[in-house]
Amino acid sequence: MVLNRVGKALRIISDEDRKKIAVVIDGPTILPDFSLSNLKSLKKLLDKVGIVRTGKIITDTQISQRDSDILKAQGFHEEIVGSDVDIHVSIRALEMMNNEAIDIVAVGTADTNLFPILSQIKHKKSLAVITWEKDITPAIESIADMILTLDLLNK
Repeated sequence: MVLNRVGKALRIISDEDRKKIAVVIDGPTILPDFSLSNLKSLKKLLDKVGIVRTGKIITDTQISQRDSDILKAQGFHEEIVGSDVDIHVSIRALEMMNNEAIDIVAVGTADTNLFPILSQIKHKKSLAVITWEKDITPAIESIADMILTLDLLNK
């Protein structure tokens, strides 16, 4: 029993040293080709960089109960918005940028219209972009601290 408490205390101490990550995913640009069953693999990949403190998938359509359960099991939350998903993604990403408890903002998108927001984030925090190989542009490469490609996770 004491050993269990010591192990938990060591995890807490070591977690404090790790980078804190906030993930915001643009559902309409990522989800059509990404199986949420691969979300666990994405989270493991992010865990190599730091510790995911918050994860949100923003979409304009209802997802199935099965997919909702997968999200919750990985510590993610869905946010269903009426329209203009990119505006909501931008707002959430900027909120995470201004959160002092977050070190890295990871934005999952294939929408090049979000480049100005990504640029703003880069000025204040580390920026990770989660996207498809085909959607990586020179502009994204120039500002992202890291790019996580989804292509490998879907195989």
